[in-house]
Amino acid sequence: MFSIVFYNLENFFDTYDDPDTYDDDYTPRGIMHWIKKRYFRKANKIGKAIEKIGFKETGHIPALIGVCEVENRRVLNDIIHSKALKKKKYDFVHYESADIRGMDVALIYDEKAFQLLESKVFPVELYNFKGESYKTRDILYCRGLLYKVPVHLFINHWPSRREGDMESDQKRKLASQILREQIDYIKYEEDNPFIIVMGDFNADPADENIKYVMQKDFFNPATSLFEKKKGTTFHRKKALMYDQMMFTYNFKQAGSPLKFKYFSIYKPGFLVTWKGKFKKLPFRTYLGRKYQNGYSDHFPVYSILEDSTSGL
Repeated sequence: MFSIVFYNLENFFDTYDDPDTYDDDYTPRGIMHWIKKRYFRKANKIGKAIEKIGFKETGHIPALIGVCEVENRRVLNDIIHSKALKKKKYDFVHYESADIRGMDVALIYDEKAFQLLESKVFPVELYNFKGESYKTRDILYCRGLLYKVPVHLFINHWPSRREGDMESDQKRKLASQILREQIDYIKYEEDNPFIIVMGDFNADPADENIKYVMQKDFFNPATSLFEKKKGTTFHRKKALMYDQMMFTYNFKQAGSPLKFKYFSIYKPGFLVTWKGKFKKLPFRTYLGRKYQNGYSDHFPVYSILEDSTSGL
């Protein structure tokens, strides 16, 4: 067995000012006082978390880790060369998006488990109230061999609800349409493809935009956790199941070379706030402007799969 992971890393900027993005707060002179010591602490903490996700069940480091809220390649490079991961065989796929804050999605993968064949991004272009266009985080697409089985991966971070549910819903609707169009193209070109969709969708599994992506082709194992009021992130202590994975049904078929086993939220003690007002919630890097020396405001999610061809 092996694991695949999705993790929102919460504002993981480097310490350098990018004049083309709004990253000024996360610099040594910014209001967050984001100095190198804090930056490398976070890289090591994220590396530690990644190393442990699914290891108890599988005895292996994760094969695939989709991430969002990373600023650039420097951040990803420092994660895979962190104390816990530097001796592993991890590489990553990343493209700079036109997101105004400089936040991107990426795929980190174990080279022993996954052979990358192709990657590209699908931009999501939005419009403000003046009719002016701007872009948010891209949808990352990767095609490769996961334990020698051809798979298609989509990594997402859909527009947030910061501007209100109604207005932001239209933006997520556009992202869902772009994603579904690419899924339909793959299904037209290939018979019974293995497709995995993961991300922070800023929407729960019952959302109409999620259902539009899934249609009759996918199952979403996050649904059962959502129905039990479990969550990966929280708003005013209300659990939100925004981080999800969707799989085509062939991951459940008898005799499938890649067999889905189960899905879970990863929240060991070191990822959880252990005291105070926010006890039991994710252990964040910052709480407002106050440095907490934590990880993220999201818990990672992971799925356990079985590779019938190699016995994993």
